[in-house]
Amino acid sequence: FQAGEVEDGGNGGNDIPSNVQKGQSRRIWSELFKVIDSSDVLIEVLDARDPMGTRCKHLERKVLEIGKQKHIVLLLNKCDLIPASVTRKWVQFLSKEYPTLAFHASVTNPFGKGALFSLLRQLSRFNNKKQVTCVGFVGYPNVGKSSVINTLKGKKACRSAPIPGETKVWQYVTLTKKLYLIDCPGTVHQISSGSDTDKILRGVQRVEKITDAPDHIPGILEKADPKHLRRAYKLDSWNDPLDFLRQVAVSYGKMLRRGEPDLDTAAKMILMDWQRGRIPYFEHPPSHETNNE
Repeated sequence: FQAGEVEDGGNGGNDIPSNVQKGQSRRIWSELFKVIDSSDVLIEVLDARDPMGTRCKHLERKVLEIGKQKHIVLLLNKCDLIPASVTRKWVQFLSKEYPTLAFHASVTNPFGKGALFSLLRQLSRFNNKKQVTCVGFVGYPNVGKSSVINTLKGKKACRSAPIPGETKVWQYVTLTKKLYLIDCPGTVHQISSGSDTDKILRGVQRVEKITDAPDHIPGILEKADPKHLRRAYKLDSWNDPLDFLRQVAVSYGKMLRRGEPDLDTAAKMILMDWQRGRIPYFEHPPSHETNNE
């Protein structure tokens, strides 16, 4: 499992736009390999709003090739941001391949903590040749890996924030005498899959570092239900993405010196709202209708 094989996607990395390179450095990939090598159980944390978009089947296959005894678990985090009925359908769909659990990471009001704890203890029993079972957490930036660990621990054990790239290096956290958790920096997979906007909307890059923020707003307008956008930004209607941006900028007082709407600042504000789940949105499992409810 060589770094260049995944990192470059077979093209030397030359086709990766500069604004979606977060998680692509060799240092971060080396951290991922350390976590994979050290783990008996790998939990792939997915964003419940877009599980397939934040999943890496290539990585799953490679993990199984490296160690047949390694267990993979899929964790649908942020399930509080989508309807419970959609969560159930995703769990049913993904469970056909790997054990799948729904989760809401929160130290004070978690969901799925008991189920995950029970599963980890069950898997540790299969690992009776070792005194300690190591559980690695992998996934895209901003899917909530550190927050899941903090939830299991019941306190802040790892640095976490609702922005990508907060975790810089892997770190061990003791959960019990027999269970160790390993946090890993977010890594970006499926380099050739999806547009630059798709990757931005999956939280790959910190919003403040995006240089072409207005270009990604049409993607939000395509994915989000107009009624949710009207409610979030108190707008009646708009003609196109540019008109939408102008109205939001004026409504929130984002103006330039000459009285022109500051489209870049408004766009970054909208992208931040999207990354933090303030704009309702979710994908259905492939076998169901794709229109958001």
